Amino acid sequence: MCGIAGFAGHGVCGEADSRLADAMLQSLAHRGPDDHRLYCDDGVILGARRLSIIDLDTGQQPLANEDKQIWATQNGEVYNYVELRADLAARGHIFRTKCDTETIVHAYEEFGDAFPTQLRGMFAIALWDRRQRRLLLTRDRLGKKPLYWRLADGRLSYASELKALLADPAVSRDVDPTALALYLQYQYIPAPHTIFKGIHKLPPATTLTWDGGVPHVDSYWTPSYEPKRAGTLAQHTQELLELLRESVRLRLRSDVPLGVFLSGGMDSSVITALMVEASSQPVRSFSIGFQEEAYNELPYARAVARHLGTDHSDDIVTIDAVEMLPKLAYHFDEPFGDPSAMPTYRVAELAASELKVVLTGDGGDESFGGYGRYLASRRLRRLASIPFSRHLADTAHLVFSVAPVGPRLRKRGVQWQKMVRMSADERYVRSMSVSQPEETAELLGRDVAFDQSAYLSSALAAGPSDPVNRLLHGDLVTYLPEDLLVKIDRATMARSLEARSPLLDHVVVEFAASLPSIQKISGTQTKVILRAVANQLLPSTLVERPKKGFGIPMREWFHGQLGDLYTELVLSPNAACRPFISQRAARSLLDRHRQSGVSYAHHLWDVLMLEQWARTWL
Repeated sequence: MCGIAGFAGHGVCGEADSRLADAMLQSLAHRGPDDHRLYCDDGVILGARRLSIIDLDTGQQPLANEDKQIWATQNGEVYNYVELRADLAARGHIFRTKCDTETIVHAYEEFGDAFPTQLRGMFAIALWDRRQRRLLLTRDRLGKKPLYWRLADGRLSYASELKALLADPAVSRDVDPTALALYLQYQYIPAPHTIFKGIHKLPPATTLTWDGGVPHVDSYWTPSYEPKRAGTLAQHTQELLELLRESVRLRLRSDVPLGVFLSGGMDSSVITALMVEASSQPVRSFSIGFQEEAYNELPYARAVARHLGTDHSDDIVTIDAVEMLPKLAYHFDEPFGDPSAMPTYRVAELAASELKVVLTGDGGDESFGGYGRYLASRRLRRLASIPFSRHLADTAHLVFSVAPVGPRLRKRGVQWQKMVRMSADERYVRSMSVSQPEETAELLGRDVAFDQSAYLSSALAAGPSDPVNRLLHGDLVTYLPEDLLVKIDRATMARSLEARSPLLDHVVVEFAASLPSIQKISGTQTKVILRAVANQLLPSTLVERPKKGFGIPMREWFHGQLGDLYTELVLSPNAACRPFISQRAARSLLDRHRQSGVSYAHHLWDVLMLEQWARTWL
């Protein structure tokens, strides 16, 4: 695991360029505290910070092929490097190290621009071809590892994090209004946008090629949902179990000790069980919980840990954890509104005090159908198909608007009426939006001059026609890479900790995509096939329980100390977000949350994190 940064262009490689590259890498020291090296050539500088995990003695980056014509740096891990190395050696390639990064330069020699398709892992790679004088940047299929880039004045620069590009004093910090509006709607900024004008995120499963002219960005992978895999649920369950065993085994390759994040939910419990099965030593597991019982999963995590015999540690997050908000703003670089970043950062801190690598349960919901919204969408779809359903919804809306009910129930009634009248795609966009377009416009104090919903709508349109798989595809290419994987990468890397996600092995994801949707969602049951796997590994009492997720008690906290912090920061005359956010709308949000009985906690959190970000980076 590393942080990478560099640039290419005519005249690059002078002393000033080397100093700038050093400064860029210094800003990434948390991603790779063990080593810091540069490769300079006429027209390019490649730099890497290293977190030593595989081949501790000789795996320093950048690495080259035999004749030093191909150079590469990598942030991440290629898990199939042993098998790939053997194949390439049989084809005549000569290796000098046992490092997974060295397989990249030889894979490029052998397979050309298609080399990412040979890699099984998480990666963001910068590769320099001296013969062709061109730079390649590429990201893994699911977007586990980040990569930012900028083209200005004939020079293309790139980095693992936005802050490294900002180390160049020539880079402006002009806020992109499109990115800001997207953030307020979705709580994250999707690729290729970033919060700053002129800086781009490279999307997952794409390769950028640059030879001094216009950069070309091409996709090399997309999950396929057709044709459907033949076979029974029992057969597919055994296939999935073996795939997961292999995926965990590959991710146990390390020259340093490993642990696991164990929430007590199905996904992390399955990964922990398979890790215990494959390990000769007791597995270290780590969990986080809350004082508020409705949000606390520690009893479940502890029960799984006891059953599997892991060496377990956990901690409680309280309202005092808001003291870490400046750290989150620094490490995430952009406004990021997923509040579970806070407990994720804390559990990473807990694990990093002992280890360099953890396995996680990320990815099970998006591949196997774990979210309640999939069931809700199906219920609404069936309801909408009933004759006169819209008339019934309109009648119910009228009743809710005049009946003596509380504001929360009235709001739900209005939302239900709107949802019934929407298409399935429109319902998905609405359910994935923290704020609706009209609310975003109110917060910004201006109309939004583009269709904010087009981002999710286009992702759905590119997916399959099957209603369940269509939603899974939407989450897999939007919410997963832009929210969940950003959260786990930044929170763990802030503590120099590598997170590996066996459920996000692309072979597992492709297998899940090929399954009929009834093996994912059936009746009122989610994650049908993964549940069947879990029941082979764990007692049903540890598997069959309500899903809680990884949220924090924001509703309650904004009625107290967190609301006071919001007032102190956001509603201050010196608030850093004043140029972007209507103070009247920001105050109204808090008043409505505290007085109406309706929760606006997610809206408030987004604005609070925007303020904290602006104080840190502007």
